[in-house]
Amino acid sequence: MKEWILFDADNTLFDFTKSSKVSFKKTLSFFDIEREEDLKPVFNHVNEICWKAFENNQMTAEELRWRRFEMFFKTIGEYRDAQEAGTYYLKCLSETDYLLDGAMNLLSELKSVGFKMAIITNGLKEVQRPKFSASNLTAFFEEIIVSDEIGYAKPQTAFFEYTFNQLKNPPKESTIVVGDSLNSDIKGGNNYGLETCWYNPKKKQNLTKIFPNHEINILKQLLAILG
Repeated sequence: MKEWILFDADNTLFDFTKSSKVSFKKTLSFFDIEREEDLKPVFNHVNEICWKAFENNQMTAEELRWRRFEMFFKTIGEYRDAQEAGTYYLKCLSETDYLLDGAMNLLSELKSVGFKMAIITNGLKEVQRPKFSASNLTAFFEEIIVSDEIGYAKPQTAFFEYTFNQLKNPPKESTIVVGDSLNSDIKGGNNYGLETCWYNPKKKQNLTKIFPNHEINILKQLLAILG
């Protein structure tokens, strides 16, 4: 019987894809750059590179804040202040609190039947904390662990060790990790000896060697797994 559910935040409970699109559009407008629809895939690509480097401890959170815009501007041949762009983009992100369909209902039901829950996120503190507060989700969670605040990121073992210390070290068999990222959520949970559930709404093919214990395509399917 599971007691603890460790939820990722972005694209697991929050619609980060929508938040990023809105914030990116505002950032380009601020810097007088057009063709947002054409340029978003370029930004997504360099952003993914930077986040993977961060998750693998090859880039610091501070560097991530601006490096992705430096790479983006260089790729598209526009020259703007990467530090300023990074700060403005994060400000825009912090003002969005779009939830995924079914997230609030799922959390309410899980809370009502006695599950303890925590958020474990690799997000940046100046984005995540305001977003969580604005969404009214904080009451559902016993703990909210933000990688930027503790100096470790998923899938690093140190991130999960810190999390378990904050949770007063519950039995690992009583805990499940739920997230959309195979590399950070599922790999991190697997390596720490936890049961994992991959949230895969687009039904992507898993071409990695990272294998979750469970896979769901809509959030409410988690209820059946937890029994």
